[in-house]
Amino acid sequence: MDLNSRPIYEAQWPDQWTDRTLTMLRAGRLESCRKDLAGLGGRGLFEEETTDLDAERLFEQSWMKDEEKVPRLHTVEEMRGQVIGQFATEFALLSPEEHDLVLKMAVMGGEIPLYDWNDLIPARSLIRRLWCRIHPERSDWLVLPRAFCLFALASAVSEEGKKIKEIVDEMITATENTLYLTGAMSAGMVIRDLAWKLQGSIAENREDLYRRLILAAFDTVTDLDGSLMIIHPGLADPYAFLARPERTQWGKTEPDTERIYGTLMDMEDPLYDRMLAAIQGLTRPEAGSEDTVEDLMVMAKQKAPLSAMREVLSRRIICMPTEEMMSALAAIREQTPEWLGMHMLRTQ
Repeated sequence: MDLNSRPIYEAQWPDQWTDRTLTMLRAGRLESCRKDLAGLGGRGLFEEETTDLDAERLFEQSWMKDEEKVPRLHTVEEMRGQVIGQFATEFALLSPEEHDLVLKMAVMGGEIPLYDWNDLIPARSLIRRLWCRIHPERSDWLVLPRAFCLFALASAVSEEGKKIKEIVDEMITATENTLYLTGAMSAGMVIRDLAWKLQGSIAENREDLYRRLILAAFDTVTDLDGSLMIIHPGLADPYAFLARPERTQWGKTEPDTERIYGTLMDMEDPLYDRMLAAIQGLTRPEAGSEDTVEDLMVMAKQKAPLSAMREVLSRRIICMPTEEMMSALAAIREQTPEWLGMHMLRTQ
């Protein structure tokens, strides 16, 4: 997603909030990922039949494409050497979803069906790392070379790998909490934090792999100044959110996340619980009660109109909204703190 794809002053909040809720945005990303996977077939990097004729195709679909600054031709031998040479470091810097998927494949002998839609995004990233490929005869199966199964199991039990994974997991949690507070944040801030914490480890000075981790673990956009920004998965219009003319350095300094997040949960939990109690057992089969409340809370953080929130609620339940539902909805709309980034935009 590139903020330069349309003029800054045309950015507007969405008219159709029913199509831009957290649930709908997630579904759209998964469908887009499914389509991407359909185009990532062909021989993998580590098959015997793979030759230099396949090298450029593999390079084009890999993370390497965005990391290499000078265009040049590639060879299979060179690419294999690069992937194998950094495997232990890269394994330690996988997203949690990639890590779990690789270990499942390792235990299952290197193949796994992609029946769970939650596996699609990590599968796509693992293909781009050139570790995996789509099965040539079964398009809904992911394949990991047998040698990589052994590499993964060995890396998973190494002491240094465990320490790096702990740092990664802490970063993921801290970033998710910050996004819940602000709506968006600078990827550069996360990269700098990782670089500081990973000094002296095998993952020292691997900004390329830190960036892959961020791209695999979070939703991102490119800002107007070319900076990578991490966004909350429920951000309905990142263009309008990030492209305000009055924005300066918003999102590039870290708030006191732990303290603010705890205070925020104390404020929001009663609002969440009240609405959940009001609609429990009354949502349509395709719309869970918890997902519906979460969608409404995220809409409130973006100050969606109450009318739009009522429309989303009405489409999710099997009855007319009750008086208690509407009262709970109004409380969510008025009492849910909006994303700090939006507030800071208006007060700078």
